[in-house]
Formats: sequence, structure tokens, C-alpha cells
Amino acid sequence: MIGEMNRIRLGIYGYGNLGRGVIGALKQNPDMELAAVFSRRAESGLKIEGSSVRLESVQKIDEYSDKIDVLLVCAGSANDLPDLSPRLAEKFCMVDS
Repeated sequence: MIGEMNRIRLGIYGYGNLGRGVIGALKQNPDMELAAVFSRRAESGLKIEGSSVRLESVQKIDEYSDKIDVLLVCAGSANDLPDLSPRLAEKFCMVDS
């Protein structure tokens, strides 16, 4: 189900160069809104620049399964994706970058 007012609620898994680039692109698309950003890094709890969204630990991702319409997986490691993608696809509609 698409989010309120037909805006697509996006989540981003990975806050490296790919994730930051997606955030920049979202600012140009009024039919999309950033719902959450997840990172493995220790800086969890920081606000995403220019947004009220906070950076969350990847360990909290299951708490957002009903708050995200599409999860963009911006993990950079090809070694992580074979295990990560199937696990995330169980709870989210996802796009693997």
C-alpha cells in the first residue's frame, strides 16, 4: 500500500555514498518521502541533513516494516548482499542498488 497522499515512503539501507545520493534525489521528487535511513555505523541517532528523519541502526529495521513502502538497499559490499537481500525481501518490497 502506498503511503499517505499517494507519496511513496522510502527507506534506505546504507548511508554511504549511494545512500546519500538517493537522499539528494528524493529532494527532487515530491511524490516520495524519506521514511527511514539505516546504517551499520555507530553514528545512529543522528538527524539526516535537511530532514527530520534520524539515522537508525540496521538492528531496528524490522520495526519499520509497516512504515516503508519500498526499501532501497544501498549496501556496497557484494559479499553482504547474498545474505542480506533475501532476509530484507521477507519484510520489504526492495530495490537492490
